[in-house]
Amino acid sequence: MTEKSSKPVAFVTGASQGIGRAIAETLAAQNYALVIAALDTPELAETTMALRTVTEVLTLPADLADATTAPALIAEAVKRFGRLDALINCAGATRRGTITDLNDADWQHGFAVKFFGAIALTRAAWPHLREERGAVITIAGALAHSPSDSSLIGGTICAALLNFNKGLAETGRRDGVRVNAINPGWIDTGRLGSMLEQRASDAGHNDLDQAASEMIADLKITRFGQPGDVAGLVTFLLSDAGSFIHGAAIDIDGGMTKGL
Repeated sequence: MTEKSSKPVAFVTGASQGIGRAIAETLAAQNYALVIAALDTPELAETTMALRTVTEVLTLPADLADATTAPALIAEAVKRFGRLDALINCAGATRRGTITDLNDADWQHGFAVKFFGAIALTRAAWPHLREERGAVITIAGALAHSPSDSSLIGGTICAALLNFNKGLAETGRRDGVRVNAINPGWIDTGRLGSMLEQRASDAGHNDLDQAASEMIADLKITRFGQPGDVAGLVTFLLSDAGSFIHGAAIDIDGGMTKGL
């Protein structure tokens, strides 16, 4: 029988870079043992080495587009640590583009990773989260209620995830599992960097600082968010101080979202 970890255990998807990695690093600093899952890349290996200097880590290279792998991934986590206290669904960068840019495969892959992958992992993790009176946090996105014609896939999936989050919160209320979602706005990750490069190129220059300043002005925000901003909110939601927050979808976008 697996000895139960003395530390709370968090399972973080998309943890090899960007927001997912920041979440994993912040939870490690908060004395969580970690299970991290992402595509098998050099970034995942580097993240693993960095995290292991701080806490216990189980790394599960996986393509979360294959939802059938979810039960085995959760089983590996529980086999290693004997418990599961938090699931952070953070995988799934989707292809940008307008309706004529995107084909069926783009849509299917986006939904497979970011939507159905999150559902499959949540379903597999639920009995263990219920046992520990744990939590699910799903990283959706501000595009859920601020649609963009150039981010159709991402916005559509984020909106679907918010509906899933709200419905799941009813089950969570009965089972003692807290359920929340986070909607990041523009966060300073590699994906944003690629967008700034394209913006600068379209404007006929290569000044990324200028491109960033122009984009910030267009969005009417004071700065881009940092991955650590989102990670800090995750940590708060998992803490005792955040224990009465349930069924919420919290925007963290510098005030960009104008809807109620």
